[in-house]
Amino acid sequence: MALQIFRTAIKNVFNRSNSSAISLLGLTIAFVSIFYIYSYVSYELSYDTKYKNADRIYRISGEIVASENTMTHAILGPLMGQGLKDEFPEVEEFARLSSFRQAIFLENNKEKFKVEEAYIADHSVFDMFSLELVYGDTSKALVAPDQVVINQSLSEKIFGKINPVGKILKQNNRALTIQGVIKDSPTNVHHKLNVLFSKPDFDVSSLDPMSHSEGFWMPSAYTFIRLKPNCSISAITGNFGAFYTKYMATFGTQINSKFNLLAIPMKDLHFSRYMSYDFPKGNKSYTYILVYVGLFIFLIAFFNYGNLLVFQSISNSKNIGIKKIIGASRLSLYFQFLVGSVLFVSISVVLALIVFRLTLPYSKIITSITPSELVKWNSILFVSVLLIALTSFISSLVPFFNQYKKQGLSLITTKNSTKITIKGLRFGKSVAVAQFALSVILIIASIAITKQLRFLVDSDMGFDKNNVVLINLPNEKINLQQVNSLKAELEKSTLVARTAVSSHVPGEVLGSLQFQIDKEGQKVTKIVNHMRIDYDYIPLMGMELKAGRNFDVQHTTDEKQSIVVNEAFVDFCGFDDSILDSGIEGVKVIGILKDVCFNSLHTQAEPVLFELNDRSNGYLNVKLSTPNITQAITSIKKTWESFFPEAPFEYHFLDQRVAMLYENDSKKNILVQLFAIVSILISAMGFLNLASIISKQKTKEIGIRKVNGAKISEILILLNRDFVKWVAIAFVIATPIAWYAIHKWLENFAYKTTLSWWIFALAGLLALGIALLTVSWQSWKAATRNPVEALRYE
Repeated sequence: MALQIFRTAIKNVFNRSNSSAISLLGLTIAFVSIFYIYSYVSYELSYDTKYKNADRIYRISGEIVASENTMTHAILGPLMGQGLKDEFPEVEEFARLSSFRQAIFLENNKEKFKVEEAYIADHSVFDMFSLELVYGDTSKALVAPDQVVINQSLSEKIFGKINPVGKILKQNNRALTIQGVIKDSPTNVHHKLNVLFSKPDFDVSSLDPMSHSEGFWMPSAYTFIRLKPNCSISAITGNFGAFYTKYMATFGTQINSKFNLLAIPMKDLHFSRYMSYDFPKGNKSYTYILVYVGLFIFLIAFFNYGNLLVFQSISNSKNIGIKKIIGASRLSLYFQFLVGSVLFVSISVVLALIVFRLTLPYSKIITSITPSELVKWNSILFVSVLLIALTSFISSLVPFFNQYKKQGLSLITTKNSTKITIKGLRFGKSVAVAQFALSVILIIASIAITKQLRFLVDSDMGFDKNNVVLINLPNEKINLQQVNSLKAELEKSTLVARTAVSSHVPGEVLGSLQFQIDKEGQKVTKIVNHMRIDYDYIPLMGMELKAGRNFDVQHTTDEKQSIVVNEAFVDFCGFDDSILDSGIEGVKVIGILKDVCFNSLHTQAEPVLFELNDRSNGYLNVKLSTPNITQAITSIKKTWESFFPEAPFEYHFLDQRVAMLYENDSKKNILVQLFAIVSILISAMGFLNLASIISKQKTKEIGIRKVNGAKISEILILLNRDFVKWVAIAFVIATPIAWYAIHKWLENFAYKTTLSWWIFALAGLLALGIALLTVSWQSWKAATRNPVEALRYE
């Protein structure tokens, strides 16, 4: 009996070869898409979850609350970690990471190696982050000054496969002893520990009360704590008031501010709120979008397969009717449908796994994630089994409920066994409408996201980002006079329009500054972003002054007593243009820039205070006057090396740096676009199947019409008009749903594009065009068939 059911299942699966092949292909493509979406979403959600005891680790951050504004810092004072451990018995351990805000260079035998994300760290970092040493002993690493631990890839790049422990590296001419080599950090961690420096000795007992209190406030280090088992973070956050009074109130009173402790679970760090001094984070809304996209693709493919099963069950109604007459139970009939579905879906999953494995090496082009980190095969196999079970169970119910109420005698009549019933076609039409509604939603979402990203990249941020080269100034024993001499030499070239020095660049975390202003007879503390620039920076960047003037070398008081601010600063402080030439804590505002936004347009423009630069570190900004970029860079590098022969020439372009602010959005958008195309492709397959069935049903009608003089164009209109109607219905259903979803997504941005009518019109036209192209081929075949063939047996 079981063997007979299995044979029948095989026959039913492949008895309509074209329809089966199309449904099989649709399911295979859908399952491949689901594997990729599942892998990517799992990767995003697994950020910082691989550490031992990750559920007990928190990063401690804080809100500095002034009387009228709040600034959230990811980094805190260097005394915070030890203070929390001393005062709260729930804290088992703490670790601090002090970041280098720019890339650093390590030197070995005069060869320099660039390192991103290097930190000064406590010895406890090994236990806190479950770091595994390839070489060395954790008990001896980072326990004394001038020690360094490097990751495995850097070690092999510098020394090859040998053990480098005990060897010397230099950083800013300081000799550092290698005490360990750690395994590389996974890519899905918020803090990538590539190089770790030991902390210098520091005597806290020598601090006066005010300096000691400030040591808990001043932005210095990322602070992590690990709680003891079975302890709650609320024991700290709920009792922080006494800690604040004891350690932090002295400095808080001085700056007229308060402090709120923020404890972020390590596992939530990647998707936590925006903070200053932090690294780029993920956006959970994109994760939800991808999950919905995966669900839509699955439903579209499932609808295709459901259509196939309904039409097959109708075609096989005579066999089902005979089985019912001879006494087959409903359970045995369902088991027949279930075996057929399991077989069909299993073949699709196996093919999907093969395609997934073959295409996986190319996934890094889009995701920038290595396949070994992106995919966990145990999870993929589990998802495969789940897809087979879920899809087979649900899909087998479709033909079962289509037939189980019918009597055996009614199923074996000629009418029911040879023709597709109206009820079956109604199901197919409903499925087609649902498929294209889902596809139209994805098309609208893809167009809207692309439009928003283009809006962000092209928006006026208050400066000209084109043709500006940013060069990292070396921190190694150079002075401002040397930098000014380099500027003068570069400006002699016809390839260079202007040069300027700045402490920071757009897209980088700026410094912060606190000051107090008088408001209604009271002192009010304000916290703003702070940046140092020279006389040439504002004109080089093409910034426009709303009022006042730029720094001027002819005004000797500008060097120490003048500042320039942006419009956001004026609004933030509650001033107006009358602030010009007014004093703020002994300095005079000499200029107001039209709104200059140095951060991404995800958030509102932040208040920025500019003062004249008096340091030699930061960035050299070079505005080019030629479209020949290669020639200009070669010339600049030659001049650079004549001034700083031992300093590496590290440069990038300002427009690329601004684009990096939206790199995460761009990657997610590419994925959404790709899967929108997949959804349309699968929907088109469903239309092709339905068009084939309808054209076969109307074969004799078409023949009669042609014999009576109908033109091919009239036959095409006859066959295609229903599909146009279904796409129109799908568009009407999809439009309000898509509008609401995109409107909610745009709320994540402070600056947003408009949801123009043409986005929806274009999506509808694309869906209609694809549908017509799909069905017209099948309609053309039916319309051009010899009518004699259709009427031969009438």
